[in-house]
Amino acid sequence: MKAVSLVSRRADLDRAGFRDYYETTHCWLAMRHFPFLGYTRNHLTDHPELDFDCISEFEAPAYLDDVDVMGSRSRQLVMDDELQFMDPERIRVAGVRRHILITPAQAVPAGRLDSRVLMLEQDQETLLALAQRLAEELAATRTDLYGMRLDLLDNDPRYPLPCNALLWLDWLDRSEPLPAALQQLPGLQMTLQVERCDTPQATLQERFVAFQP
Repeated sequence: MKAVSLVSRRADLDRAGFRDYYETTHCWLAMRHFPFLGYTRNHLTDHPELDFDCISEFEAPAYLDDVDVMGSRSRQLVMDDELQFMDPERIRVAGVRRHILITPAQAVPAGRLDSRVLMLEQDQETLLALAQRLAEELAATRTDLYGMRLDLLDNDPRYPLPCNALLWLDWLDRSEPLPAALQQLPGLQMTLQVERCDTPQATLQERFVAFQP
């Protein structure tokens, strides 16, 4: 099970305070109560006018597909803590079908990656074909492109994200504008710069205690 969530800060917090609570308190509580296989918080560093401040990514074991996660005791414990720093009325969650387009060849030191995410609204099959061709071209010509993946979203029509796909890009020490081919993708809604907080799998396993149905 893979999902992404748009997360918004409480009205009385700025982005710095929101991020501090998320990274020092809330994420550790969530790791305790959910058996995450992947857990990443992508904090926005631009576009302060938007009604969300972070794109969180989650991956959990397949057995949770058959569990009422939203009605679980674990969810209640985490939800109570969300009220300390989030605006629950603006949280939006979508399922993800992930496509890895360029796999990172090696690890890089912290702070060297420039991470962007393109929000797109487009026919998903068409977009996947375009992104695959573009990834082949960029991989052959741009040595500073570290990683590239496409998340096709299964939106809840009641609380949809403002797009149906996310194209994630990681650059090494990037200072130049994005290539024109990326900026001209059909259906491009917005390009965001994010700072990624990715919890290692070993830490997820170490911190997990129990999922409470």
